[in-house]
Amino acid sequence: MAVLPYPPAASAIVIDLSAIAVIGRTPSVLRALLLDLPSELIDAPNNEGWSLKDIVAHLVDAEDIAFVERISRILNEEMPAIASIDPPARLKAGGYAARTLWDLIDDLQHQREQHGGWLRGLSPDQLARAGHHDEVGEIRVVDIAHQWAAHDIAHLRQIALMIQQHVAPLMGATRAFYDV
Repeated sequence: MAVLPYPPAASAIVIDLSAIAVIGRTPSVLRALLLDLPSELIDAPNNEGWSLKDIVAHLVDAEDIAFVERISRILNEEMPAIASIDPPARLKAGGYAARTLWDLIDDLQHQREQHGGWLRGLSPDQLARAGHHDEVGEIRVVDIAHQWAAHDIAHLRQIALMIQQHVAPLMGATRAFYDV
């Protein structure tokens, strides 16, 4: 078995196409999952205090601060210091509660249309550039691109689980088939 060097040579660094596909499709998946759900489900907080709408608002907020801004800084600065963010505080400060769920999804869709092409256009040398995150240490542009997709999937799973937990009490004896 061949041992791959870490970090790999810049010429070998690419964004996995599945990550770009996830990033691009997340707004459509959100639309499909959330369409026609009652507002009381959309606005009901989970055990962590996040509603379905809050999660979508977080995705909109994180788009710039956690992904685009970090990548841009790494591309334009030498080993920039990347600070952690406080998502709940940002959610409150961002005024997202005043926006509709569909406005938030439209905003995310518009941003993703721009950012998907931007990510695809980054060169291997750009993808290899790094910054220093205050909690995890060195992070490269390619790492952030893959984190972006993983972040989307984590929140899509969270949304799906919240919807599943809503319908679980209505399943009668068939609920025994599921760990909900």
